[in-house]
Amino acid sequence: MTFTHLEDVVMAKETKDEACGKILLQCLSEAIEGERLTSGVVECAKLLNCYPENVMLCVLPEAGSENISVHIQHTLIEAFCWENDIRILKVKTSFNSKSAVDNSPSILCRPISIPNDTSCMLIEYPKGPLSSADDKLADFYDAMISGDIYPKPVIELPI
Repeated sequence: MTFTHLEDVVMAKETKDEACGKILLQCLSEAIEGERLTSGVVECAKLLNCYPENVMLCVLPEAGSENISVHIQHTLIEAFCWENDIRILKVKTSFNSKSAVDNSPSILCRPISIPNDTSCMLIEYPKGPLSSADDKLADFYDAMISGDIYPKPVIELPI
């Protein structure tokens, strides 16, 4: 493999990661509009306990919380999701979907209300068919996350 080929592969990966961040942001906004978003560790745990089959995606911050109890809660939710075949996406530790959505009008083109606690978020399946953004995110997950790629990518939301 030549250096220029390696450089092209790295640039393609960065472009794909940026695109995935935009798609995730779009999925989050659609979930908020469709009232399919559950946020906060306690509310997410309640939903996972009652209706795990309704959960399409779990969004967690990348590991490294200074608060050990929050880290343990996220680890337990992640383990529960893995056990119940729920897709898990990790986002950068500077994860703040509220500011990401507020600062990205070019992506969303509409104001939406963001939950206060975004430390853990679950997106439920829609009542009808998946949107194109949901479908693209599922394809990304199946291709990148389910494959033999280690370490698993951490998504960066565009802000």
